[in-house]
Amino acid sequence: MSVKRSYSSARRDAQARETRRSILGAALTLFVANGYAATTIETIADEAGVAVQTVYAAFGSKRELMRQLIEATITGDDDPTPVTERAESRAVADEPDPHRRAQLDAALSRTIVQRVAPIARVAEEAAASDPALAATMETVRAARRHEMRGSATLLAGPEGLGLEPEEAAATLYVLYSPQVADMLMRDYGWSPQRYETWLARMILEGVLGQRSPDRK
Repeated sequence: MSVKRSYSSARRDAQARETRRSILGAALTLFVANGYAATTIETIADEAGVAVQTVYAAFGSKRELMRQLIEATITGDDDPTPVTERAESRAVADEPDPHRRAQLDAALSRTIVQRVAPIARVAEEAAASDPALAATMETVRAARRHEMRGSATLLAGPEGLGLEPEEAAATLYVLYSPQVADMLMRDYGWSPQRYETWLARMILEGVLGQRSPDRK
């Protein structure tokens, strides 16, 4: 009987995860296409093919759904493991050469920012006229600021940082931001590769305090 209960529980957990993924995918599509205010829990439920009560049971509110959607978009999946504790980040930390470490980190950041920029843009625009969502977005930013300390530690390597840890974390908070990526790739028309190359140089010179090899 214990084996049967374990199997049933695992199946229910898998079904619940799949339902969450469907809701998150529907919310992403609708928020980006129609905006936050125009997207209701009802339309999200309809898009996901679930009951409205299922959405509320899984996320509680539209604001919380937005928060969890941003988190899932940053990581690229519904695994709650922070980015700084994943294999890609460990590969950055394990790289002994600072130039290559900056390149790996920039590539990882570019991948994340391209995923998150569209939904972050929607959330920030909506938060400007929605105080409750604005408060939710501040919790997201606070979590990002906390994670930047871990990012700075991962980048430091054997030679250390070129800045004090708190300043290094603040610098990464700016460099990694979707807003900066938007300004360069949308406003200036930079390609993702050009943005990544620039980001790697900023990390190398501004955070690690190392001279870029392409500088004369």
